[in-house]
Amino acid sequence: MRHDARAHFWCKTPTHGVRLLTPPARHQRGNTYVIALLILVVLGLSASMLGWSALVRTRQAQAKETQMRLDSLLVSGVTYARWARCYQNRNLPFTFTLNLSEGQVTGRVSANNRYGKNALQVQVTATYKDQSKTLTRIVDGARKARSTTEFALFLDEELVVDSGKRLVLKGDLHANNNIRVQPGGALIVNGAASSSRQIIGAVNATLYKEQWGQIVPDDLSDINDLRMRATQLILGNLNLPFGLTLAHRSIYYVRGNLQLRGTLRGNAIVAVEGNLEFTGDTDYADPDSLYVFFVQGNIRVPAGRRVAGLLISLDGNVELGNGAWVKGGIIILDGDLQLQGDATMEHDPRVNADLFRELTGLQDHGIKPLVPVPSP
Repeated sequence: MRHDARAHFWCKTPTHGVRLLTPPARHQRGNTYVIALLILVVLGLSASMLGWSALVRTRQAQAKETQMRLDSLLVSGVTYARWARCYQNRNLPFTFTLNLSEGQVTGRVSANNRYGKNALQVQVTATYKDQSKTLTRIVDGARKARSTTEFALFLDEELVVDSGKRLVLKGDLHANNNIRVQPGGALIVNGAASSSRQIIGAVNATLYKEQWGQIVPDDLSDINDLRMRATQLILGNLNLPFGLTLAHRSIYYVRGNLQLRGTLRGNAIVAVEGNLEFTGDTDYADPDSLYVFFVQGNIRVPAGRRVAGLLISLDGNVELGNGAWVKGGIIILDGDLQLQGDATMEHDPRVNADLFRELTGLQDHGIKPLVPVPSP
């Protein structure tokens, strides 16, 4: 018998004679290959299952987002329908189409006396990507006068956006006179733009543009009324570099000019007989804080400053530096808006809340909640 460390083993048996003995390592190697193959198959099946599960979750998230978008568009359509009837005085029945950034809304509005003399039946259809959804609602269609506090910007006089100037409004715009955009100027309204006279030039409004609309009356208190009801009276000019903290539902009256920056805390009205100048940024201390500024003179927001509060100019101009941002809105009763470049205004719907109505004598012009169509 030949023996070698690298050779096969040969042996002789009584039955079969000489046969080759295979080393045990070769059998082990084959078993290893089989086990590895089974592991790869199992891993592949697991990966496929995980991939399918991720795909299902992604599609479910996309479907949920689509439904949320559709619901948002439907609410916008119902709100616009009531707005068009109550404030634009559109005759019934009427149809409308809104091409919004998120999709399209079409609707039909008609009277439905079954639910009351002023009841409106609004049927709207929203389309987002390749999905559509339809909703029918009964809403109050009683005609109402609009309030000055409903707008991101309200002017009793003319609004002019000169060449090279850019004004962005996050909310509605109304002027009781012309709205005029000069060539090279830009006016972007994320809402409705309405004028009691004409809209001249390029105005980009996401909801609608209305010319020759109703005049919105002055429904605000005057400076003398606020002085008589003041809870704090400051004689002379005042500089507040660290903000202002006032008691809830107070009226802070300044018989002079006011310079202000810093944090604003509380719910209050600040009345200024002179001019109001923001020397820096202002912001609310907490979500519950709300300030309304009544100013007899001019209001100035320097370039790049962000200020919080509703700014009401009773008998002066409002100057906005390049990059100025007003979070609350601006009302100008007897003056001009003077833009030095780009400016942004954002409406704060809380100015129609109980505090403001109570302190200024405003009536409630809010929209009532939507009412589902009752079952027959």
